[in-house]
Amino acid sequence: MRTVGAFTLHIEPATGAMPPRVAIVIPGASLDERGTVRLTPDCMTLDEIEGAINALQDELDLLRADARRAFDLTAGHA
Repeated sequence: MRTVGAFTLHIEPATGAMPPRVAIVIPGASLDERGTVRLTPDCMTLDEIEGAINALQDELDLLRADARRAFDLTAGHA
């Protein structure tokens, strides 16, 4: 697993019966009083929410690159 902040990339390598599997998970996620998982703190301005979205996108981009490598490694061994 690769943790990048809010997210973790969970990689299960290929087996004889299954192809590789990759999932993005939120480790240690806790629900608020309404049962909602929050990915950002409360943002009071457009700049704050845009910054939070950009940070999440940066994390997802890193996980995408890791997932690509995981699938490329598997394809190289096929």
